[in-house]
Amino acid sequence: MSNRQSARPRHWVLAPVAAAAACALLAACSTSSASSASSGGTVTVGESTVLSGSIAELGQSGLQGVQLAVADLNAHGGLLGKKIKVVSADSQATPATGAANVKNMILQDHVVALFGPVSSAVAAAEEQLAGQYKVPIFFHTSNDISLMGSSFNPYAFQVVPNTDMEPRAAALYLDNEVKAGKIKTPIALGTFAPNYSFGQDSVAGFIQALKYYQVPYKLVSQQWPSLEATDISSNLSALLAAKPSVVYNAQFGGDLVTFVKQAAPFGFFKKTTMLSMLNTAELATLGSSAPAGSIAFDRAPWFAMNEPGVTSFATEYHAKYHQWPDTWAVLAYTSVQVWAYGVKHSGSFDATKVSAAIAGASIPTIRGTITIRACDHQAEIPEYVGTVAAAASPQTGFPLWAAGSGFTAPFSKIALSCAQMKAMQK
Repeated sequence: MSNRQSARPRHWVLAPVAAAAACALLAACSTSSASSASSGGTVTVGESTVLSGSIAELGQSGLQGVQLAVADLNAHGGLLGKKIKVVSADSQATPATGAANVKNMILQDHVVALFGPVSSAVAAAEEQLAGQYKVPIFFHTSNDISLMGSSFNPYAFQVVPNTDMEPRAAALYLDNEVKAGKIKTPIALGTFAPNYSFGQDSVAGFIQALKYYQVPYKLVSQQWPSLEATDISSNLSALLAAKPSVVYNAQFGGDLVTFVKQAAPFGFFKKTTMLSMLNTAELATLGSSAPAGSIAFDRAPWFAMNEPGVTSFATEYHAKYHQWPDTWAVLAYTSVQVWAYGVKHSGSFDATKVSAAIAGASIPTIRGTITIRACDHQAEIPEYVGTVAAAASPQTGFPLWAAGSGFTAPFSKIALSCAQMKAMQK
């Protein structure tokens, strides 16, 4: 969730994927239901997401993922004989603005589906309107567990690990490291997170998961800077004064880049181990300044997923945008595939029929076949963890993960049960 810098490392120029490969990625070349729908014309989908400010990177790359998926669909006939148009608007990471954008898209643009946004607070506002007007909405970046819990409606879907799954994966990784004798206990734990629902829930989920996995720890410091804070020196001083051996950092995008740049002069990365959401966008921006040895947890790292569809997508994305995709682009593309599946298998753009076709279905995507759990519309997907490499990748020109450091936390070990989610929905 970051604002990509204009100065970018040179990348290889790769050929776009062949038309047949794109068709296979989307599984959209032909369907039995398409012939039953009227052909011709255009349908519109919308994305209201943050496109300005320090976390704009997430919204921008997510939007590009949606646009690329739609372009690939249109290149192979669209859906049910209709071409798809994407409209977008800047939510400015503000719930009221996001909601206003979505209402305009529904009432003026007559969108048949919504995607995004970044902020979970904005997502909650947009989800309410999507439910009210019965428009399916697909969250590919915002991931507060309440979206599929207390705020849940039958038109909402989440293709990203939620704020319970993600910290549980980080805690499971630490548990494995402790059992392997690589980390001393009790862990002197510090936390650093933006002071709003996502950050608070992520930290609470991480601490709860440490208890669940019985990882010995002592909480020595918690810091809560505001979202998009530009000067965090006082927070860093207080954190380091507590001498944590591990710091769980729930920042993202431009805020996480700011943290790394301001923490390095404090000697932070020589004194403690950081667990954070350092993904492709942040690593590309930081380049040689990326904190080698830090632990990164990531929702969909294309370079570590070992999925042919993701690899082909990365090649296509790079050829089109001249940069490597980040997690948000991968998940955004996936969200369009989930919606397209619902349209094709229901033979309709009707929200109720599309939503019913998706709930409980196993859907082919670039990241493999994923199941959308019927009880809460949560995608049954894992979380990935790895160690930031010391040297730049020959492929990308910036550091990725050290070879052999990848760890995959399976959905079955990090997700709440349907019974637990149903209890939240009441």
